[in-house]
Amino acid sequence: MTAPAIVLVAGGPDEAPVTDAFRLIAASLRKARPDLRIRLARLGGVSPALPDVIADLANHDVGEAVLVPLDLVSAAGHDEELDTFPHSPDIHIAVSRPIGPASEVLNILDERVREALHRGGALEVDGLVLSAPAGGDVRGTSLLGRRARQWSAHHRLPVQVAVDDGDGRATAAAVASLRGQGRRHIAVGSVYLTPTGAYVNQQQAALRAGAIAVTAPVGDTAHLGRLILARYAFGAMELLDGTPTQLKVDDLDGEE
Repeated sequence: MTAPAIVLVAGGPDEAPVTDAFRLIAASLRKARPDLRIRLARLGGVSPALPDVIADLANHDVGEAVLVPLDLVSAAGHDEELDTFPHSPDIHIAVSRPIGPASEVLNILDERVREALHRGGALEVDGLVLSAPAGGDVRGTSLLGRRARQWSAHHRLPVQVAVDDGDGRATAAAVASLRGQGRRHIAVGSVYLTPTGAYVNQQQAALRAGAIAVTAPVGDTAHLGRLILARYAFGAMELLDGTPTQLKVDDLDGEE
């Protein structure tokens, strides 16, 4: 029997930069794992729609698929569309945990901070902001706070968390708070997967508030690919016992 297909499920606006970023993530994963069927599906009426992607897999005699939500701020919850969309009974579906604010995300942010500092010609950092979009679940928000504490301990620098509603105000306030403590070389690590309007707003707000560097979106990285495959592996295991249900939430801190 062939391995279940991976369906990367992504929200976000129907904008070319966002779509291109998701397509690049899917393409890199296909290159890394040519043995797996890997598809991209979009939510909220954006093409390719999830029901169409699943129908196409079923038409190609694929009997199982694992849906992996590309969400960096939720640890357990996912869009209700993943539970309610119509699909053929001939294909069994499991929904994995979202990518979430896993500890591996800090490795990505470290890489992105170095890139941002290099672009800006900066050499010194004395404060950090962990910026993320609003909309995550309670567990995800808690983990974001834990990641900030871990990031702070690793670099021995103060870290402020900013959960932004899309206008950049929370990020600007976090930068201002660090500046109020006497910090003048502040970098913002953005836990945004793609360059959405919300990402651009927090980037511009951070720079206006005095940040010297703001990271690019997480986008396509080997770290993200490993996280996707880890979520897929647990989902595929769930399908083995014939009960394709939502996976239980474990403690992410000890997993990655």
